[in-house]
Amino acid sequence: MNVILSLFMSLFNLGSEYTFMSIKNELSIKNSIIRNKGFFIGYTLVVIIISALITTAYYQYFVFAQDEQETLFSLSDSEVANSPIKDDKTIIEIFSYGCHYCSINEENIANLEKRMPEGSRFVRLHISSDKTSGLGRFAPMFATLSVMGIESQHRQSAYKAVLEENIDLSDQGQLETWLKANGIDVAKYQQVSQSAEVKALLEYMKAVTAHYKVDATPTFIVGKKWIALQDREFSAFSDHLLSLLEHDKALEK
Repeated sequence: MNVILSLFMSLFNLGSEYTFMSIKNELSIKNSIIRNKGFFIGYTLVVIIISALITTAYYQYFVFAQDEQETLFSLSDSEVANSPIKDDKTIIEIFSYGCHYCSINEENIANLEKRMPEGSRFVRLHISSDKTSGLGRFAPMFATLSVMGIESQHRQSAYKAVLEENIDLSDQGQLETWLKANGIDVAKYQQVSQSAEVKALLEYMKAVTAHYKVDATPTFIVGKKWIALQDREFSAFSDHLLSLLEHDKALEK
């Protein structure tokens, strides 16, 4: 009888120990899951905070420029006289399909265009040089689409391809794929790209880029004389550009 009782107690203790270990393991797993969820939530919050700080830093140090950063330059009379730009009643944006801040400014630019005084024009030119790399490498595409008369309707798609989808539109194969996806006749595009009009536009954009020493986008050339970089909210910056165009006078920030 004692043997049976002893055996029963041993089995009871073993079962209790197993049950306790199971509960302990289950609690450990749940705690691990909670910790993992907490880590994921914490990591997500860190990413959000870092993204917000990066955006804030851009506006603080580039849009709302530091005091020591020059954001407005003027050319000498001789430089203005020798400018490749012929029309002095213009605001010209030098941009690039590879420029994120050009992309996010599109709506602001459209509003500025609506405010242009009678007899003046807003013009977009792609930054351009003899280099086959950098922001200027998409200039031939811009020139070709412009001569075809379809650049404006495909601009957003070009921005998206370069900035979001990492498509190199300066590569012939990737460009042709993009042209087909956007319903653009590849053969016609290739034909126009070799035309005298496209070559002339490319040379003009190179000349403007070089004469005004543009090495960043977006850059605004006003009335042939002024080179302006955005240094305030765009609505106020538009006032600034229009004052330069109409009154040859900069506005204080």
